[in-house]
Amino acid sequence: MLLTISLALIVLPLLSISLYHAFLLRGVGVARHSDIVEGDRVFLSIITPIKNEPRDVVENYSKHFMRLFNDFGNVFECIVVADYTNNEMFFDVLNSIVLWDGIFIVRRFNGFGGRNGAINDGARFSLGENISVIDVDGYPNHDVLKSMMRCRDVCVSWWRVCDKGLTRISRTIAFLTEYGSWLYYKNKFLKNLFIYPLGSGVTIRKEILSSIGLYRVDVIQDDLWLGTQLLYRGIKPRLIEPMCVGAPKTIEAYLIQQRRWAYGATDILKRFGLYVIKSPANTVVKLEALFYLLQPIIAILPGIGFILAGISPLFESPRPCSVTDAVLITAFLASLAIESINIAKFHREFTDYDKPYVSGRASALSAITSISIIPYVIASLIGIRIPYRVTPKSSEKTKDLTVTIIAMLFAVLLAIAIFRKSIVSATLSLMILTASVYAMIRLS
Repeated sequence: MLLTISLALIVLPLLSISLYHAFLLRGVGVARHSDIVEGDRVFLSIITPIKNEPRDVVENYSKHFMRLFNDFGNVFECIVVADYTNNEMFFDVLNSIVLWDGIFIVRRFNGFGGRNGAINDGARFSLGENISVIDVDGYPNHDVLKSMMRCRDVCVSWWRVCDKGLTRISRTIAFLTEYGSWLYYKNKFLKNLFIYPLGSGVTIRKEILSSIGLYRVDVIQDDLWLGTQLLYRGIKPRLIEPMCVGAPKTIEAYLIQQRRWAYGATDILKRFGLYVIKSPANTVVKLEALFYLLQPIIAILPGIGFILAGISPLFESPRPCSVTDAVLITAFLASLAIESINIAKFHREFTDYDKPYVSGRASALSAITSISIIPYVIASLIGIRIPYRVTPKSSEKTKDLTVTIIAMLFAVLLAIAIFRKSIVSATLSLMILTASVYAMIRLS
């Protein structure tokens, strides 16, 4: 019975996500950029929070916007809000910033509210009618900047990865980033669904942000929280041109990012999901918006299923494959087939990936992620606070043992399954062990 339950936990969430993606892509074909209703151009305030960023990243940011300022003239400003309590570190990064007439540096000593508090402080200093939050590794082009200046309410610039890198892991993470952005922004907007404002690349009228009360400082996923407030007020963000952004370069950085997102999204669902339910949107839009917030919880179910399948031989004797097991295995294969079709549609627009290989690497990384985020989703559900951790933007490796621990865990579970002669349990444990070993050897 436990093995059957574990199979259901693995298969049904994967099938639901594949069908969800197919629903988003149904009828849209190759997605095209949708024109937005443009308003008059207004002065734009770009707010960029920084904390412990690499010098070269900060330098590239200042040079990029200086070039745009020279092209456009005095129609926007950059407010860089630096959370640095250490004088040496602050002056080190300050020396890397190329200064020009439209860039302003705001230093914070107490770090109150983390990233959200920094954005709020930047908004208080801002002069623009429109406020755009752009991370230090975000690089809008001329068209994006024009759309941000003309945004009448809330506009979202979806993500394209600037530098996909040359390593297998950097290109795999870039693939996952662009696939998700293409699905959840470009195609959702084409289906007239609600798009949550991204953390970097969102432009909002200052009066709207002020009416909401600026960003809450007790949430991690400020973009999802802002989305619930906009949806509740009947404000629908509109999509503008894609913006070039950075993406994690290592497995360790990617897992840090995914844990924070999983924790933050679960926290938003638990505390603010009622705003979605009470919003004036129609039922389909509400259900889809809630399902989007549910994804971290759905994502950990296969991970829990793999763990339960591994320990099931300790509690029940090996048995032949039942009809229920066969149906679940068939559903699992169906989910893989559906997602393969979804990815094939993505590759019709994004042709710079090695199709057969990047999908396999992404599957291995996704399997590891579904297990590594389990403690964070559970912590969020039961109300344990976890400190905000900025995603490392350099390609330097950190001492993170997550993948090694997962490999050791499933090596033990595989040994138990072999000893107990449970073929299904052994197969499932071998899948995660293989993904972990592959990640350590080929992706690290």
